Amino acid sequence: MPVEKLKEIRGNFLTEKYKAVFFDAGGTLLRPFPSVGEIYRDVAARYGCLTDCKTLETLFRTAWLHRDGLTSLVSHSDEKKEKQWWRSLVHEVFSAVGGVDPFEEFFDELYDLFGHPSVWRLYPGTLELLQQLKDKGYFLGIISNWDSRLHQLVEKFELSRYFEFVLASACVGSAKPGKAIFEMALQKANVKADEAVHIGDSIEDDIRGAQSAGLAAILINRHPERSSKLAESFKHVRVIHNLAELSRIF
Repeated sequence: MPVEKLKEIRGNFLTEKYKAVFFDAGGTLLRPFPSVGEIYRDVAARYGCLTDCKTLETLFRTAWLHRDGLTSLVSHSDEKKEKQWWRSLVHEVFSAVGGVDPFEEFFDELYDLFGHPSVWRLYPGTLELLQQLKDKGYFLGIISNWDSRLHQLVEKFELSRYFEFVLASACVGSAKPGKAIFEMALQKANVKADEAVHIGDSIEDDIRGAQSAGLAAILINRHPERSSKLAESFKHVRVIHNLAELSRIF
């Protein structure tokens, strides 16, 4: 990229005024591996439930959206309630394909598995980017609609060396796109809203949420089919397609 163009990008985004950079977690820094549907299928198969991963993925997405993701967990503050929330979702998914017997044993295994790094992958370039931002003196934090297992994943992926804090919605009593969780992040970073930028993959939770709290926002769009819609709806929001692009902005 020509130096002139690089200066233009940085100039337009005014990176020099930012002191803190906040990140979403799922879909931004890490993803289920190989996919939720495939993980569900493989564990269920050990209990005699044979079904295809695409069906399970679709059922999971439907149940997830029906519950508005983990937003509905904001009032839950302990692992028992979190686990009950996930049990309800998983039971709904597998009831649609004939169920799993014994369900409780199956669910316990599945629940524990999603707290283990073996079924998650960091997106390419994550560690390199975080090190770059850390070296440049940015205050880094995670703001995510997630349950308490996010903390153990952050530790197991050794991300705590980069991040000063992790705000998981189910643990702090507030979820994106609400302002409160962003305000907590600003307080922890000891910065003003116009001194922070939030990066995430959700238009509603990450972009509108951050902007409503006065933060700048960058949308990471890993789905090219959304590009035309994004161009129309977010003319003044910077859109990137992978984390490597951030190294050319900050």
